[in-house]
Amino acid sequence: MAMIRRKQAFTLIELLVVIAIIAILAAILFPVFAQAREKARAISCVSNLKQITLALLMYVQDYDETYVPAGWQGGTNASGVVDGAPNMNNNNAMTQVSNVPYANCWGWPCIGPDGSASFAARLEPYIKSYQVWVCPSANNSSVNPGDGQYPSNPYESLTNNVRQRPISYWYQSDFSQQPEATVDQPASRAVFGETGRIRAGMDINWGQDPQYTRATRWNDYYSPHGGGSNVGFADGHVKWYNNNATGPGGDQTVAGKSTVGLPYGNMCANPPQPGLFWWRLAADDPNTGPPC
Repeated sequence: MAMIRRKQAFTLIELLVVIAIIAILAAILFPVFAQAREKARAISCVSNLKQITLALLMYVQDYDETYVPAGWQGGTNASGVVDGAPNMNNNNAMTQVSNVPYANCWGWPCIGPDGSASFAARLEPYIKSYQVWVCPSANNSSVNPGDGQYPSNPYESLTNNVRQRPISYWYQSDFSQQPEATVDQPASRAVFGETGRIRAGMDINWGQDPQYTRATRWNDYYSPHGGGSNVGFADGHVKWYNNNATGPGGDQTVAGKSTVGLPYGNMCANPPQPGLFWWRLAADDPNTGPPC
C-alpha cells in the first residue's frame, strides 16, 4: 500500500525569519536606491545648468560681448496680480504679463510691451525648452538646517500651468550688462545658482548679499543636492558645491552665512578679494546700493 506524504508547511518561526531578512535588506537597499535616484537628478541638473551657461555665452557673442541684463528694470502693470506695480525687481517679474512669447504669458518668460524681460526670458530663445529651467530635485517644502530662516515666499508660487512656466535657477546680477572683458577669471566666477524651488518668478542676486547668494539662510531657497547645489560659471562649466565650501563662515548660523571673504569674495576689503560670487562692486544693486 502506497504511503501518502503530507506536505510540511513553514513554521511561524521560519516565516518570521524570512520577514526579518527582507526587512533588513530593505533597510539597507532603500537608502541606496534613494541616493542613486538623487544622483541621477543632480546629473540632470548639471545638464540643465550647462545648457543655460552655454546659452549665456551665445548671447554674449550675439550682443557685442556684453552679458544679459538681469531684468530688474521696467516691467508691466498687471492689474490684480500681486501688487500690480510695474517693477521687475521688487515683484520678481510676477507682475509681468504679455502675449510674447506666447498668449496670456504671466511671469518670468514674458517680454513686456516696454521691452522689459527677465534674464531667463532673453536666454530662452537659445535653449528652446522651458523644462531646462527646472531642477528635477527642486521642491517647495524642504528647508535647510540652521537658524535665522524665514518662511518661503508664496508670492512667486506657480499657480497657473497654462500661463506660467517654472524656474529653479538664479542669475548673478554682478554680470548684468557688463562687458565680457570685465570678468577677470571666468572659470572662477559663478554666474548661475539654484534656488531649489519651483517658481513662477525670476530670482537675481548680487555678490554683496551673501545671505541670499549662499542660499542657506532663507526657507525661500533650498540646497537640493545633499546639502549643496550646482553652480554655473562664466566659462561654461558647472560644479557642485557644499554650502560650507562657498564662504569663510559656516552655513548653520546667521553670522557664518553673513561672513564675507574668500572663497566667497569681499570687494570691500583692502585690497579687494574677488571670489566665487562677489567679484565686482555693483553700485547698481537696487536692494542695498553701494556696499562699502
